[in-house]
Amino acid sequence: MSRAMDRIRREAMEQYGDAPATPTEALDHVLTVFADEPDSRMVLEATNGIYGDGVRTGLTMGDLRALRAAL
Repeated sequence: MSRAMDRIRREAMEQYGDAPATPTEALDHVLTVFADEPDSRMVLEATNGIYGDGVRTGLTMGDLRALRAAL
């Protein structure tokens, strides 16, 4: 690994912590990395157009935040 990549990796680990080891840690990690994203951002699309033109189903950042708050 180059010195530049090593530095980037080190800085990211300092900012985001250790790699997640559980589903709850993984959810926390995603919410930390994407903290500035709006609640409306679709992060997991299940369907697109099945229920009508432009209707998408899935999980948004707001959904993930609400799920974490419920845990």
